[in-house]
Amino acid sequence: MSTVRTLLMDADDTLWENNIYYERVIGEFVAALAERGIAPHRVHQTLWETERRNVTITGYGSNAFCQSLREVAQQLGVGGLEPQIRQWEDFIVHHPIELMPGVRETLPRLHACNRLILFSKGNPEEQLGKLRRSGLAPYFHATEIVFEKTVETYRWIMASYGLLPSATWMIGNSPRSDINPAKAVGLRTVFIPYHATWQHEIEEINPNGIETVMLENFAQLGDYFTRR
Repeated sequence: MSTVRTLLMDADDTLWENNIYYERVIGEFVAALAERGIAPHRVHQTLWETERRNVTITGYGSNAFCQSLREVAQQLGVGGLEPQIRQWEDFIVHHPIELMPGVRETLPRLHACNRLILFSKGNPEEQLGKLRRSGLAPYFHATEIVFEKTVETYRWIMASYGLLPSATWMIGNSPRSDINPAKAVGLRTVFIPYHATWQHEIEEINPNGIETVMLENFAQLGDYFTRR
């Protein structure tokens, strides 16, 4: 078991913007269906139900999301959107990476005195592509992309890297994926709220176990983990 302090770090909406691009596409999708007479609230509800059902099968990422758009359009009787859906998927995959405030300055400081492991979920090719484009890859000692973050996957990464719970922290913006399952296996956790977290990721932080550290932004990690 390693006694080196290890920081497991989420990627989307922790290191870089992600959900805002999906929200933009959803807005355009809703507008396109509204032009065809479908009420926006009906589109939003149908899409939410479809995504919630599909995510357990298709996982996360642009392809899975756009497949849900296709299903919603079909379910609501709207055709002719395939060219636009392909454009939306291309936009999500290839948009410029916009780092969260403080990431570029803080990550080198954290790298200097901690072991950093990028621990993200989603499509591996898509996530690794964002990591390459971000320029942040050299600061991570390892990268793990999983289908879903659950208690089982946290146990797996602990066993794979020989991590001690007392020396390991999970840092992220999602209570559902980053905080609660990590706490369930005894890890320490840091929650950095995001202004537009996907509703699928929102839940109350479990008050049991070691108290979760709440920070306002990524930059605060620099002082927190270099003075300890």
